Amino acid sequence: MRSIRGPLRSADAELVDAFLVAAISAVLLIRIYLEATGYPKLGGNGLHVAHVLWGGLGMLVAIVLLLLFLSSTTRLVAALVGGAGFGAFIDELGKFVTSDNDYFFKPTAALVYVTFVLLFLAVRQVRTFRALSPEENLVNAIELSERLVLGRLGESDRVRAVELLRRADQTEPMVAALRTRFAEAAPSTGAPSGARRLSLAASRRYAAIAGSRWFGRLIAAIFILDGLGFVLTVVAGLALVVGVLIGNAEARAAFDETTAGSTVPSLIQVLAGVVAGGMVVAGLVALRRSRSRAYRLFELAILVDLLLVQPFSFLESGFVATLDVFVELALLATLRYLDGQERRLAISHEHGLVFASGS
Repeated sequence: MRSIRGPLRSADAELVDAFLVAAISAVLLIRIYLEATGYPKLGGNGLHVAHVLWGGLGMLVAIVLLLLFLSSTTRLVAALVGGAGFGAFIDELGKFVTSDNDYFFKPTAALVYVTFVLLFLAVRQVRTFRALSPEENLVNAIELSERLVLGRLGESDRVRAVELLRRADQTEPMVAALRTRFAEAAPSTGAPSGARRLSLAASRRYAAIAGSRWFGRLIAAIFILDGLGFVLTVVAGLALVVGVLIGNAEARAAFDETTAGSTVPSLIQVLAGVVAGGMVVAGLVALRRSRSRAYRLFELAILVDLLLVQPFSFLESGFVATLDVFVELALLATLRYLDGQERRLAISHEHGLVFASGS
């Protein structure tokens, strides 16, 4: 094996996703709780225990867990606890960018949102700027051998390990040895955890319904409605712009009211709607040939809206814009899950494996 320079990337993308979801959830739950309870203060006699301290404690616990323990469960717990801690920390951003420690500083929502967007883009770039190298695939397969040693190897773990080893350097002696070891290992006979049972049940259910006639129609219907929303928004925006260009006084008044003097952001939002709508249409066309490709196009359409439209909504409306983001994030998570299941089905069919009930 050749020498590897630089950090190795993990094939397990779910951990960073869990971190981001926990962080965003923490921000929203804190804001909802404080609004509902009238912004209480912890402390007294001139003291105030800000929740930024609880955020720091959460991140500390996550770091200590990663330093002390070796297991996939520990990494997941650390991702969730650390994410919640980061959310509690960044929620207090307004206090640290204003001279009067203003928690209600209106641009805070946009700053927090942009921080999460930049973090998401950075993580995505690290994941996708190139495919995992043969060495990285081998190291990730070795990571899965932890479950082999502990007797917790499930059938889906075996599928994943075999796929990683297939992409590794076949001249490396460890590849053949690990492939044999994974093939000969008896699947775990112990009762899986509750989370594991839910995951396996979801995988089996998806495999059962993915081939049904109504499934494709349901996905198409959801994004046809979504696409119609995009198209109507774009048409309304273009009609307004055309009215302004031809000198219509009512169109000018409506345009000024809509943009509130921010013409450039409004134009960016309109253009983003055009791009996203085009991706939705392309996804609907691709749905018949490749669900996985269609899901990725739908995902890109949502990302365009999240990255180019929602920041301006947060800047204008503050945390009131959260509901739209919640809906889009839920849709994005659904697409990610569906795409992941399609990939797992493809790998399983390639290797002649199925999701086993006891894995």
